[in-house]
Amino acid sequence: MPTMKAIKRRRLTVQNIQQITNAMNLVATSKLQKAKSRLAKAAALTQATFDIVHNVLHNSDVLEVPLIAPRRNVKKIAYVLITSNKGLCGGYNLQICRELLSHATKKGKDFMVITIGTKGRDYLARRNYEVEEATLNGISFESAAALAKLLMEKYASGEVDEIYLAYTRFLTVLTQEPIIKPVLPLSPGFLRRVVGRELEEGERWENLGFFKKPEAAQTHDLAQAEYEPGLEAVIDSAIPWFLNMYLFAAFASSNLCEEASRMTSMDSATTSAGDIIDKLTLQFNRRRQSIITQEITEIVSGANALN
Repeated sequence: MPTMKAIKRRRLTVQNIQQITNAMNLVATSKLQKAKSRLAKAAALTQATFDIVHNVLHNSDVLEVPLIAPRRNVKKIAYVLITSNKGLCGGYNLQICRELLSHATKKGKDFMVITIGTKGRDYLARRNYEVEEATLNGISFESAAALAKLLMEKYASGEVDEIYLAYTRFLTVLTQEPIIKPVLPLSPGFLRRVVGRELEEGERWENLGFFKKPEAAQTHDLAQAEYEPGLEAVIDSAIPWFLNMYLFAAFASSNLCEEASRMTSMDSATTSAGDIIDKLTLQFNRRRQSIITQEITEIVSGANALN
């Protein structure tokens, strides 16, 4: 049975840990609000970008646009994996890594992974997968633009034939969902489902976690639309901007999920530490009471022996 000194020392250790986890919980709560605000600000612009590109691609059927036309023979796939640089965020990193490997296994193609965040890089590198780390400067539009440029170069050069984005979608503070969505080539069908208007029979809205489903349908007379300085020039300009917004929104969504998961984990850890402290306090009191009772018994026994 542990001594009172050992119990007291362990209780002090757990109290120190509880203070740390409580402080981390407060920090994560503050960062969560900032992450929510960042994603909310990007939502309207991201939705408008998807709308514009969706409308433009209606008129691109006869164009041989490299970033739109699918490859007939897909040899290699690239995944962009967004994870965190820090731990203590529950199963946030593990879930998206497992989802990526599951998706790649179903595809059955050779693949590589471009990692955003050290946790995903380390997870895949330990399992001997082909990993390329993207060096970005935080969550910013400039970082998204740099990554979009890298992806377009890899696709245009034929290094990869398909590109997917693996990130985490925010549902509630307690619920985040790892998902994988296509990036290149751009699929008009995918964009139609994301925009959520005029869906074909059997189609469902693609919830990317960036914005809510549009409530009212919008009609556009695309047949009479005119593009200046020309449709090809508009597409060449719209696609990079679309990829920038797509990636930036995914960064913001993943960061929001990371902070929500960390806040939940630290709150749970703080509560668990409190339960352990209560048990140790009870154990300490019982041990002290046992010692006091034993001492009283020895005193009474000694007094009776003298009499």
